[in-house]
Amino acid sequence: MLTRLRQTYLGVFREYPFLFPFAVVTFAGQAAFALVNIYALPVYLVQGLHLSGLTLGAASATFLCVETLLKFPMGRWSDRAGRNGFVVLGPLLICLNPTFFAALPTRLWFLVFPLRVVDGAGAAALWPPLFAAVGDLVPDRSRGAAMSVLNTVYVAAIGGAIVCGALVAHLTGSDRAPFLLASGCLVVTAAVARASLPRLPGARVSAAAVDPVSDAESTVASDVPHAAAGARLLVLMLAVSIFMSAGVLILSNFLILYLKMDMRLSAGGISALLAALGVAVLALGLPLGHLADRWGTSHAVRLSVTVAALAMWVLPSCRTMASFVPVALILIVGHIMGTPAWLAVVSQLAPAARRGGAMGLVATGEGVGAVVGPLLGGFLWDKAHHWVFYGSACLLTLAAALALAALPKSRPVGPDVRTKRP
Repeated sequence: MLTRLRQTYLGVFREYPFLFPFAVVTFAGQAAFALVNIYALPVYLVQGLHLSGLTLGAASATFLCVETLLKFPMGRWSDRAGRNGFVVLGPLLICLNPTFFAALPTRLWFLVFPLRVVDGAGAAALWPPLFAAVGDLVPDRSRGAAMSVLNTVYVAAIGGAIVCGALVAHLTGSDRAPFLLASGCLVVTAAVARASLPRLPGARVSAAAVDPVSDAESTVASDVPHAAAGARLLVLMLAVSIFMSAGVLILSNFLILYLKMDMRLSAGGISALLAALGVAVLALGLPLGHLADRWGTSHAVRLSVTVAALAMWVLPSCRTMASFVPVALILIVGHIMGTPAWLAVVSQLAPAARRGGAMGLVATGEGVGAVVGPLLGGFLWDKAHHWVFYGSACLLTLAAALALAALPKSRPVGPDVRTKRP
């Protein structure tokens, strides 16, 4: 039993030790963005300045729109110039922005918008090259588990950042203090990336990326014999990305406000809830990543998006924490299984020399959804708070329908396949 647990949780790090600094960079970077996007900025604009939900949505959409426009160019450029420079310079570019938010006079709140433009450029420089680098280093047969490491850390960073933001705001008595914490996280992101990430040139096909043993989930392009079919598949994949992203990010600015204003949770109650859900993410992330590899990543995506859509339809009717928490947990389980599987499928679409561009292109589709989501969420929030959940449920249902129809079939990796260094 102990051996099985070690293999499940530590085996992937033993096999690919470079994943540890990748996890640190992902955690610190996403913690910074979560502190600003999900906690500090919504509280500052809506509760502090009493601006509308649509204004908050517009500020978030500005950030996401710039990130969307730059994701493909940044990913494609990293194919040629190398991944590391982007992962280091992206956080450095924006590390002072949260400090500027904290020092911004109330009468100059509109300067949030140009700062959000710069934030979007920094995020675009960080994420597509970072995830493409994992695709460069990890073979197909283990890519779902490797992406699960990053996704688990990514999701845990969101919950951890919100808890830390609430704690810092409580201890300091200032809702602007979490902005300073976000600046520190961005500095850590750049420092760890500079010191610890493998030096991986762009367009490099490393030995780890070629896996003759694992033919179980070879490049999805092999399932697309003709260019027309490939173009159709790409369009459908982009549509899935848009609906999935919009379905999640329609809630991002309003979840904490919903828990505070509608569920009547205190800062301590929110922290306890997020900590409990975070423990579930950490416990289940890697096992579900291994399970996605065994089932086949396309199958895992179909199942997880369907489960998430069904859970989201139920969530608005949960008026007590006793009912809210189990449904939220089901939703999170679907997310932490589906997202790394989705990233693995995307990374298999293009040859290694174009992987950064492919990740950036599909990330652009996600960005389109991320721009639409907060704006739609702000509109629905102003109508009725619980409508944001139904909006999310509609979008995730569309994503599930497209995933069922569009994703190529993938053969599962049997349990007898053992991970070994190529």
